Amino acid sequence: MPIIAVFSLNQKFKTLEKETKNILRRSLKSLRRQNVQLDVYLAGKGQMLALNRKFRGKNSPANVLSFKENNDFIYPPSGAERLGEIYLNVPYVRHRAAKNESMAVLLIHGLLHLLGYTHNKKSDRIEMERLEKSLFKKQNG
Repeated sequence: MPIIAVFSLNQKFKTLEKETKNILRRSLKSLRRQNVQLDVYLAGKGQMLALNRKFRGKNSPANVLSFKENNDFIYPPSGAERLGEIYLNVPYVRHRAAKNESMAVLLIHGLLHLLGYTHNKKSDRIEMERLEKSLFKKQNG
């Protein structure tokens, strides 16, 4: 079973922790990736802006950011593959929810980045989008 730690960077975001874990668990199960560990941070707009500036040089808040695990860092052995961290812009998610867009889309996108998927080339983007749609359908099925 995957080890998923969810941290709310604002007390108001705690209500999304369980749903966040469930979305990622279902996605990892569909991908047959059970022996993994990742951390998710539910962040505000200002925090996402600061991260996007620092790590991507962009002057706007990202909706989701993924940071792959640094293999040089030493952790106590858990037996699970450490994937990295996902940061989710909760105000963005709540704004999009009013338009019937799901937080699952962003979490799946972030997870796929941690698993090595990219959208740099057209063929990569097509593959990533296909997998995102497939995993999203499985969330409700």
